[in-house]
Amino acid sequence: MSPEVVKKKLESIANYLNDLLPYKKIPFDEFMQKHYEIERILELLVMTASDIVFHLISDKGEPAPSSYKAAFLRAGELRIISKKLSKSLALSAGLRNILVHEYEAIDYKIVHKSVPSAVKDFTAFIKELS
Repeated sequence: MSPEVVKKKLESIANYLNDLLPYKKIPFDEFMQKHYEIERILELLVMTASDIVFHLISDKGEPAPSSYKAAFLRAGELRIISKKLSKSLALSAGLRNILVHEYEAIDYKIVHKSVPSAVKDFTAFIKELS
């Protein structure tokens, strides 16, 4: 992936974060009124960040990880991002899978509580890759 494409994708993540920021501290009842919008922003954050990570792993000659979660963890092992951040992003990938695939009943209290962490983690992702 060219540096220009990475830069563009990081800009997209920054835009998604700007869209997510108003929801960082909203009460649960307000969250529930907007949860579909918030879920979509979280999904876009994970997908765009993982797209970058998959390509950076591939650029190192490594095989493609089997999942978003595995990709974030492998990015930490390869020092593409810090191990601490890779573990946090792996958790966000798991949440994304639950939201998208509805593997289990969605616990909206967990999703609500994940918003501040997502803001922190994806902001750190931008900083580490910039």
